[in-house]
Amino acid sequence: MKPEEFVNLTVRAYNQSKSVFANKINAEELVPKELSPLRKSQYIFYVLQLDYAMKSQILYRGAQELTKRIPDFFTPEYLSKTPEYAVKKLIQEYLHPRYINEALLRYRHNTEVLLDSYSGNPRSIFTSSTSCQEAQKRLKEFRGFGPKIGSFFIRTMINTFGYAYADIDGMLPPVDVHDVRIAYLLGYTKSPEMTAKNINLVKRVWRDACIKAGQSWLVFDKALWLLGSEGHPKNLSELVGLLTNSEQ
Repeated sequence: MKPEEFVNLTVRAYNQSKSVFANKINAEELVPKELSPLRKSQYIFYVLQLDYAMKSQILYRGAQELTKRIPDFFTPEYLSKTPEYAVKKLIQEYLHPRYINEALLRYRHNTEVLLDSYSGNPRSIFTSSTSCQEAQKRLKEFRGFGPKIGSFFIRTMINTFGYAYADIDGMLPPVDVHDVRIAYLLGYTKSPEMTAKNINLVKRVWRDACIKAGQSWLVFDKALWLLGSEGHPKNLSELVGLLTNSEQ
C-alpha cells in the first residue's frame, strides 16, 4: 500500500467515526467546552506542554478535574502569583507528570515568556505570525516546545481556532512511538526504533503522503494517534483490519 493510499484510507475511516475512531479523544476534543476562547488557548498551552513521558489520558482527565476545582489554574495570572510549592502539589495530585521538577521549570519559564511577550494570550503567537514557520520560530522561546510538542501545539491550536497559513501543508507533523510503529508495520521504515533518523524519516513520509493524497495532516495526525493508541495494531493485517472494519 502506498503511503498516500494509507492516508486516504485512514482519514476516510476517521471521518466515519466507526470502530477505533468512534471515541474522539484527541487533545482538541478534551478541552473543556465551557471555557472562553482565551481560557481554552491557555488550557491548551499549559496542558500540552506536559504531554510527554506519560499516558495522555491520565494527563487530560486530571487537567479537566483540576479545572473544575480551580477554574483559573491554567492561566498565567494564577501560576505567576501562586507559591511554587502549592503549584507543585496540585500538579502532582492531578496531572501526575513523570518529571515534576521539569514540569515546574516549564510552567515558571513559559509563564514569564507568555506574559512578557504575548500579554498572557497564547492566541497572539498565531495572530502575530504570518506563516506557520514564523509561529514555529516563536515557540522556540518556550521551554519544552521542541519539534514534537511544538508541532502538536500548533496542530491543536489551528484545529481549535482555525488559523490559516499558506505554508501549513509543508510543515512536518509531530511523530510519536505510535506513528513510527505503524510506519514500520506498513514497510515505510526498516525499524520501529525511536531514533532521530527514524523519526525524521517518518515525519517526511507522513507529510509527503498527505500532500499527495490531498489530505490535511492536521486531520490525519489525529486519526493516526487514535489508530495507534486505541487500536494497538500488532501486525499489518490487524492494522488494515481496523481501517477496513471501520468502513463496514
